[in-house]
Amino acid sequence: MATGVSPVREETASRARDRIDVRLRPEQKAEIERAAHIKGLTVTDFIVQNAVADARRAIREYETWTLERPDAEIFAAALVEPAAIGAELAGAAKRYRERFLAEQESKDLSLRG
Repeated sequence: MATGVSPVREETASRARDRIDVRLRPEQKAEIERAAHIKGLTVTDFIVQNAVADARRAIREYETWTLERPDAEIFAAALVEPAAIGAELAGAAKRYRERFLAEQESKDLSLRG
């Protein structure tokens, strides 16, 4: 026998622990209630589904770079043929490698001894 409770509603009711309180203007509330009714959802389920979808979209947009074609071509070219490093950076890298290797050798000797 059908209970009339949507699977989404059951999941929300069984797992929901946190609350967010929102203040709305009467016309905003009425519009949300109408949309929820059209979708066959409770107001809570409608708000949660849409808020989560918008949150995921906002995060994805924040974490994703979208380059227009000219910028994408410049970026790809830089990956294929990286610019040569300058003398100062090359010297710093050499000094770092020398120091790092000396520290590693020192640690290896202390572990053996």
